[in-house]
Amino acid sequence: MSSLSRRSLMKAAALAGGTVAFGLPGTAQAYTVPAKMDWWYRARFGMFIHFGSYSYRGHGEWAFYNENWAKAPYQNQVSAPFAPTSFSAAAIAELAANAGMKYLVITAKHHEGYAMWDSAVPGFTDTTGTKEYNLHDYSGYRPDLLAELKRECERRGVRFGLYYSIMDWSHSSQTANHRTNFSSVSSLSARTAYIADMKAQLQELLDRYDPAVLWFDGDWCGNPASPTLDDWWVESDGRELYDWLIARKPNLIVNERVKRDLGLGDFACPEEKVPPAPLDRPWETCVTMNGAWGYNEAKENSYRSVHALLQEFVTVVSRDGNYLLNIGPTGAGTVTAGTTKVLTAFGAWTATYGDSVYGTTGSPFATEPAWGKFTAKDGKLFAHVFTWPTAGTLQIPAVRNTIKRVHLLNAPATSLRYRRTGDTITITLPATAPDPDVSVVCVEVCGRPAGV
Repeated sequence: MSSLSRRSLMKAAALAGGTVAFGLPGTAQAYTVPAKMDWWYRARFGMFIHFGSYSYRGHGEWAFYNENWAKAPYQNQVSAPFAPTSFSAAAIAELAANAGMKYLVITAKHHEGYAMWDSAVPGFTDTTGTKEYNLHDYSGYRPDLLAELKRECERRGVRFGLYYSIMDWSHSSQTANHRTNFSSVSSLSARTAYIADMKAQLQELLDRYDPAVLWFDGDWCGNPASPTLDDWWVESDGRELYDWLIARKPNLIVNERVKRDLGLGDFACPEEKVPPAPLDRPWETCVTMNGAWGYNEAKENSYRSVHALLQEFVTVVSRDGNYLLNIGPTGAGTVTAGTTKVLTAFGAWTATYGDSVYGTTGSPFATEPAWGKFTAKDGKLFAHVFTWPTAGTLQIPAVRNTIKRVHLLNAPATSLRYRRTGDTITITLPATAPDPDVSVVCVEVCGRPAGV
């Protein structure tokens, strides 16, 4: 797909094969969102959870690699004492639901190789070969944490997803590689054995937890024609893994990191950044609140402002993306005060302004205004105002549609005065912004909003 300078992803009709089209009228061909992803596309906002034995150390999820741990000491000193006895699935699911998050993805296994469920795959043991390297067997934590979290999510209408790392620093086939690509395999036969072990674990996750989303990571190897000891995970592996998963669960949604940047999977996933325009396929950006994914005590005084995070969220949706906001519980399983503060603020905003993000498409206009962003859905154009005008009026591009009325989304009973002059609509606003972060003006129209 070429230039996406016209950010107008307008919902059309269902196409053959169970897809829904979103196109850029007059500038580019439509791309399609599979019917299985309709709920995900409408959801717009999800929770990412990085939680593993690394949480006990409190130095982030890359502690094994960044601190040059050997396998045995890491397992004995970090993983063994990990005991998330204060973890509350109900509290976390409630926090997500109250924040307005519609789905959740938690790390089932990160790069450290520690499984957060009672995995019975014999290839995943500690270095002694006598203990399976997981939360149940290695740390002695008996509750099924993932099952409890899924159950509590479902009670609140939050879809449940799982993260799984392809790279595994603790598996006998691999070692952390500080020269290139973060991991190497000991032999190609060991690679083959690991892939079989990995699929066995993924089958466990599908069978036990039936996730709506599988979110992969740890696929940084180069992409030679044939695998090598350093570049051991290649495009054909990613394609085969995706096909293997979909054969088992056709409605499963899988991210692109079965092998990234090759158009694989069901959606693209930029990390800690927002593309300057809509992409040519469904996408989601994952972001941290404070620069840390797994709990990092040193980052607890580095939270971004609610103001910045909310505006980033709206910007993502205005460019037709989803926003996956991360939390990193402590080693005990508690949610930090900084996290709670951010999510409580999101909840207050989405309770009032959620209609302007859920089920919307990106802006129907060719350019973004200096004062904010646009989203749209059938019958409504939403102007998200980041900078409230001091002159008392807001100018927006004209639409082809007949305008029914204009109002502040937080005060729908009171209509605002407006006038159209040429290709501009001027709306009279109150002197004070109704929200300190993102205020929303709703323009009710006949049909789906379309620029002139």
